[in-house]
Amino acid sequence: MMSSLRRFGALAGAVALALGLSACTDLTSSSNTTSSASPAVSASEIDYSACATDDSADQQKFVDRSGKGSFPGVTGDDTPVIAAGTGSEPTDKVLVKTLKQGDGALVCPGATVKVNYVGALWNGTVFDSSYTKGQPIEFPLSKVVKGWGYGLAHTHVGDRVELVIPSSLGYGSQANASIPANSTLVFVVDILAASTQKIADASVLAGATATGEELPAGITVSGDAGVEPTLAIDESQSVPTERKIYTVYKGSGEELANGQTFLYKAVAGGFGAQGQTESTWAQAVEEAPVTDAGLAGYTVGSRLLLVTPIPSTNGQSGASAQASVMIVDIVGVSSME
Repeated sequence: MMSSLRRFGALAGAVALALGLSACTDLTSSSNTTSSASPAVSASEIDYSACATDDSADQQKFVDRSGKGSFPGVTGDDTPVIAAGTGSEPTDKVLVKTLKQGDGALVCPGATVKVNYVGALWNGTVFDSSYTKGQPIEFPLSKVVKGWGYGLAHTHVGDRVELVIPSSLGYGSQANASIPANSTLVFVVDILAASTQKIADASVLAGATATGEELPAGITVSGDAGVEPTLAIDESQSVPTERKIYTVYKGSGEELANGQTFLYKAVAGGFGAQGQTESTWAQAVEEAPVTDAGLAGYTVGSRLLLVTPIPSTNGQSGASAQASVMIVDIVGVSSME
């Protein structure tokens, strides 16, 4: 996700608004597990070819699926109860244990999932629970704390999973609501549904047609279709004052419709960003609702330029005008299963 865009201040907010690239969503010795718990799975046993994104490096570095380590006990069936932890808390890897094995769709990196969950501190204090609220939550794995994103990837719909997340992969040294700084987080998660990502064929992505549409003065987009583009902004030019979407390449894939979820890669910067840009191309593909992004009618394989003026805040006089600029490559669609 593009949380580091926050350094752009107001610019980041506009970029986030453009396609919902908000930062992390708040989800905010032996363990008692059910008899249907699955055997431990090592990162080397994961079939990374089953997903569009190969996150093997992150899985090796940040995830321990061996079932070893200190897992607080879990009791309860419909509503899980997490006991206080004992032993050593993890420091650099999220510990993952499947308490109940499901047989549904595979959860790929970056997928959107629908889950029920309970979250507790290491001492057993519950800080959040969708079971108590009576409503499951739906979110992309790229929009939550890293421990969730890493740990839930490569699970299956129907699984009940216990995650023990070190603070380094949670909220770190910053307190968050009722979660103190440097807290180890323990979650039990029931995976109810997950999006299945359909990435367009390479021929569709690379075969998009350049439109020759004129872009705003000062904005240059370079790079062939299907490869990571480069964004350059000449801030000596006038800042755009109109929110507009430009088609750099038109893809030959399916046409997006309201109610769908589309997959994309993005490069973002802007007037006022002093030449800085951010890219999601090295990460798992992002997902966003077509309706929220206003992209109904655009086609898979297209490269779009989104320009969004940023109004000055608090009526500041003399403040320099700003605008966010984002290059979005539509690489596929997804559906919930």
